[in-house]
Amino acid sequence: MKPDRKSCDIEIHNSTDDAVSSKAPQSYEHRKLAADPGARTTPDDVFQYANVNSWRDRVWNMLGDLITEEVKVDFQRNHPAYITSDDLSWLDDIIFEVTGVLSNIKTTAADRLSVEFTAFRAAHATRTDDLGQFYDQGLRILSNREIEDRAQALFLNGQYPRLGERQLEAAILDLNAGHFQYRDDQSTRLYLCADERDFITRSGNSGHYLDFGSEYLFNLAIRLVGEYEAKRALRSTGAPTILVFDIPMAMLCPATLEEFSGSVLEYLFCELVEDLEAHALGQGAGSALSLTRDLPPETLIGHYHPARFYHSHQR
Repeated sequence: MKPDRKSCDIEIHNSTDDAVSSKAPQSYEHRKLAADPGARTTPDDVFQYANVNSWRDRVWNMLGDLITEEVKVDFQRNHPAYITSDDLSWLDDIIFEVTGVLSNIKTTAADRLSVEFTAFRAAHATRTDDLGQFYDQGLRILSNREIEDRAQALFLNGQYPRLGERQLEAAILDLNAGHFQYRDDQSTRLYLCADERDFITRSGNSGHYLDFGSEYLFNLAIRLVGEYEAKRALRSTGAPTILVFDIPMAMLCPATLEEFSGSVLEYLFCELVEDLEAHALGQGAGSALSLTRDLPPETLIGHYHPARFYHSHQR
């Protein structure tokens, strides 16, 4: 490791509005969004997975040639005991029996979603004191070195006299030793959620990104100063921040779009039968997606600082 490390941006848990506002970055107020997604105005060509009312009728209409009213009636008469988005072969079977058309409904739905909508709304959670980096550069995939530089800036700055380059090297080695690499530069991704509730609710349990930022940084910090001090140090800078993006459909891999199209169909068909309950969009269902490319700054719609959030490492 070279000694000329540069400081990088990191990404707290605050439980009150006053605590958040006192630490929140003061610039870019004009780009601040309502914390409630339902209070925002969103273009019609943006797919909002968590807002069922925004796509329910449009999805039924765009698949109307395959999922006819007769198909729906047949499903209501002879539906499976439970349905999941992983396997929609039962729906392909019904479509064939009723219409005579062979289909792969999940793939078809994904293809048509990418035509019906031009962008996919998703959010990224972080802790930062520099919103400008996101509005100027977009959301970047950080290298291990950049995050390690931030660990150096936080913990090798004289506040912890016993720590030096040797201890940081040991922490990095402990995380990436041998064949196991905690974070491999060759396979790093951007992680976002299509349902912002995943970042703030107990069932979502992803509030640690708001509290500490990078998981890699948090794990390095624990190895350097222990869990209690690591939390204190990471919470001392910046504010919990949710960044909202409209991702061009072309940037999503087909498998990701198919996964969400399957969840959409699961939800819609469960709505047709009173005793069927959809797992999709329910508590703990999750809505994570990943990207292998940076998101350009023009895809960033805005940000907000949640007043409350929950996660298992909170205390």
